[in-house]
Amino acid sequence: MKYLKLYEQFRLILEKLDHQGKNLFLLCGPSATGKTYLAGKIGIEHWTKTSGFKGDCLITTDVGNVDQEKTTQLLESKGCPKLAEISKTFKEDSIFSIKVYYQDFYKKWEAEASEEEKKILDPLWSVITEDNMKCPNTGQTDPRVWNLAAIAYLWGPGRIVFDDVRPTINKIYDGVKEYIIYTPITTYLSDNLINRLKKEPDMNVKGKIEKFFEWFQLSETPDSSFKDDKKYTIQEVEESMKGLNIKIEDFITIAKITDKMKENGFYFKKGGIQGDKDNSPVFNSRSGENLSL
Repeated sequence: MKYLKLYEQFRLILEKLDHQGKNLFLLCGPSATGKTYLAGKIGIEHWTKTSGFKGDCLITTDVGNVDQEKTTQLLESKGCPKLAEISKTFKEDSIFSIKVYYQDFYKKWEAEASEEEKKILDPLWSVITEDNMKCPNTGQTDPRVWNLAAIAYLWGPGRIVFDDVRPTINKIYDGVKEYIIYTPITTYLSDNLINRLKKEPDMNVKGKIEKFFEWFQLSETPDSSFKDDKKYTIQEVEESMKGLNIKIEDFITIAKITDKMKENGFYFKKGGIQGDKDNSPVFNSRSGENLSL
């Protein structure tokens, strides 16, 4: 009976997230702009590092061996022993992808799971669909959003912070407070990308910068959305690119820097295929301020 009660709680969480002690936040925006860093500054740890599967946590799109092990423990603690058992040997992907991509595993779960377990997980399976992995801004697909949704669904009361480069989680949950996270362009190049490149020598730097400008554009005039931003010069940008395997000419093309901007400098503004469609506030991860969640 306790699992039936859990099911009723989870059903309500999906319908009215804020009424069950969960506050959902999304730190969105380009990769390597300080989203995980910001969460850490206010003491919110990755969900795999917390205990008790309740309280404040950060959920990212990374799905590794540690995540899989913790997911099994989470499922066991929430009355889903059959899916937990399957997850122990399922190494292909996130266990929550089986309904869409791995039907043999899903059919095994469906045939062997108890009715109580089905009542807990069926509402989750109903939102794990191909349509719900499509970004509302771009239509790009990423099934890792299912993992974000599932961990939050099974989690106990607390602040839950999603860290994703796209706002797709909004298709699954209502009431998510979203912030678009950015880093000053010179810091992004000289610090964030340089450090990421040291960890990932094969990283596609040009691709990262292209994704950055899906959210932001450069402008001849300031944008009031970026309250603590500054004017940049092409000389500063070129200096900050030292150590990255990309030419300044490529950056100028990607960022659409005009001759006038080269001469007079430029500022940030929201724009691009993501930024033009997302009305959420922006926050500078290097402002020195703590994001209030």
